[in-house]
Amino acid sequence: MNLQERLRSELSDTALDDAAWPAFLMRFASHLGATEVAMGGAQPGGVHEMIAPHTDPGFTGLYHETYHQQNSLMHAVLRQQAGTVTQTEELPEFAQFSRSDLYNLWCVPQSFNHGVALSLGSSTGWVGALVVNTRAPATSNQIETLRAFAPDLQKAVEQWRVLKQLRLANRLTLDTLDIAGLGALFLDRTGHVLDLNGQAQDMLADGRLQVRDGQLRGPEPQSDSALAQLITRCLFTPDLGGGRMQLAGPDGPLSVQCAPVPGNFAFPTPQRPGAIVLVTDPKGKLRVRISALSRLYGLTRAEAELALAVVETGSRKAAAELRGVSDTTARSQLTSIFDKTGVRRQTELVRLLLDDH
Repeated sequence: MNLQERLRSELSDTALDDAAWPAFLMRFASHLGATEVAMGGAQPGGVHEMIAPHTDPGFTGLYHETYHQQNSLMHAVLRQQAGTVTQTEELPEFAQFSRSDLYNLWCVPQSFNHGVALSLGSSTGWVGALVVNTRAPATSNQIETLRAFAPDLQKAVEQWRVLKQLRLANRLTLDTLDIAGLGALFLDRTGHVLDLNGQAQDMLADGRLQVRDGQLRGPEPQSDSALAQLITRCLFTPDLGGGRMQLAGPDGPLSVQCAPVPGNFAFPTPQRPGAIVLVTDPKGKLRVRISALSRLYGLTRAEAELALAVVETGSRKAAAELRGVSDTTARSQLTSIFDKTGVRRQTELVRLLLDDH
């Protein structure tokens, strides 16, 4: 397989990963013998983005801050039909462009004296271009090579932008559920965690949930097995619509719902969400309140956990039993809690913990 064929085969993988584009563009520039191969564009009304691996980052920032809106040559390229290859010197706008500050203060110092542009577009509305910059006028071989790659580049860009839009939609879903106080995780079709929101991250951080070998797990063997069964049913019998369960744990039960995600063939199979898991902690609001009070009053973790147990059970003795400590220990911790918070009765403590204000 020659270099040109390898570059074509790389494009399918490059389309799946934003981070892969700079390396591909650098190899493509080397293959063409170009100073730079840059790609940029934007959604309608969106912010222009540019991937230019050979360009000094300071110059990239200057371009976006000062020159992009003045780049009449690039705007002319973007008005052309997707897939069109244009030698920039042949555009009517080039004469004026060659006298501009953008050309003389930005392009020339980087040896971007000449260019060949490929107009690109996507069904998502994204419009952009790939520009091959050279010191000398582009050769016929460079132009024909870009034309030969144009269909493959257009196809890769289409897949890249569609995937980006789908990932954004998934991210917005996770963020919305986060605001609603729900832990949420997207799983792939083998049950591995693809993405999760802040609530789910907190549950993993304090052990209410676990991830082992990339898969969601319960904190205890029995709950772990039940959760695995729920996820398996959700992934492999999606027509049943998923299911619910109570997930037992040391800090109380969690309510777990698993729902299949309809297949979308624009997503490559390894990155396609197969299911979404929603986790509700009935004590979550109180847990956040106690955490805030712990920071405010300097409660220890043991004292905060006892305070939570007092609210749940309504009595010190029952709280001690729930926590697995002696009544003497619970009495000592409760005295310390009273001293730190300034309350004198359990009813006052409960009111303090449950007060949202």
